[in-house]
Amino acid sequence: MFNLSENLKALRVSRGFTQEQAAELLGVSKQSVSRWENGVTHPDITLLPVLASFYETTVDELLGSSREKTEKEKELVFQKRHQAHHEGNLREAYDLSQQLYDRFPNDRAVLNCVMRDSYLMGFHDMDGKRQAYLERSVAVSRRFLLLTEDMEERCRAIGNVAVCYKLLGDYEQALAWLNKLPSMWSSIENAALSVYDRETLKDDVPCSLDAVLHLLYRLIHASIDDRPQAEQLAVLQKIPVLFELLFEQGDYGFYNAFLAETYMKIAALSEDAEAKEMLARAQGCAENFAGKPTPGTPPCCSATIRSPLRSGPQHPEKPKENGWLTASTKMTG
Repeated sequence: MFNLSENLKALRVSRGFTQEQAAELLGVSKQSVSRWENGVTHPDITLLPVLASFYETTVDELLGSSREKTEKEKELVFQKRHQAHHEGNLREAYDLSQQLYDRFPNDRAVLNCVMRDSYLMGFHDMDGKRQAYLERSVAVSRRFLLLTEDMEERCRAIGNVAVCYKLLGDYEQALAWLNKLPSMWSSIENAALSVYDRETLKDDVPCSLDAVLHLLYRLIHASIDDRPQAEQLAVLQKIPVLFELLFEQGDYGFYNAFLAETYMKIAALSEDAEAKEMLARAQGCAENFAGKPTPGTPPCCSATIRSPLRSGPQHPEKPKENGWLTASTKMTG
């Protein structure tokens, strides 16, 4: 039966599964997996589509055909999905991620897309089906957790489940999942201060400051909702000052989006003259943000700028170094 036994073993090993793990996920015995891979027996023909789906390939490729064409097709769909996000077309992005999932249900990059796109569809209550989309995001996140031991990937999936449960109104489950995550004191940014040598730490500081700034911005906005108007205004006015301190040359990159939102809120709380000035600043920041896309960068991922010491994708072009921080112009993943 062509090279089926060799392909089954090679595909399993390439994905880091033991025979026991593959058997558990496929719902068969370890002995069956072992016999298939040793060529003692072959899987029933009705199992071939299941095996092809499990190993993110096609039946033809499972039997020995080239895998190169499939990888190119998958990359093309990824690119179309990224473009759909860039254009703000959540529906098309979601449909494309589902198309990928139908063919590659165990590809971690695909699962991450489905997890994220399902969440966004639920968050925006697309088609009035918030519950269905959020429940799908939770289900895919749980499957994702079965397939990865990468700590950062696991934290991303766990955080997604917590947020989905919160939006579904199940606060108890949201807290239970939230408490599975480590605190910021266990983060690489904090531990690096005690591990890296001085030269390495100097290179890593901009990355750590960027992560802290992103979190600080969100915490500030979350903390003012119930405050009196005057106090909200006083706090919001400090955000541009903070950005001016950290970005010495005033090129805020991706953070132009944050500043535009802040200036809009300040304008809503201000008198006419100051409100007009704040609206003008918000418009300027929005134009700067929209006018500086990073080629090839999907706008649907996190905004963390990674140093060469961190794992994961890097910017396709080196961002401009600017003061303490390196300004990213779009969110990167």
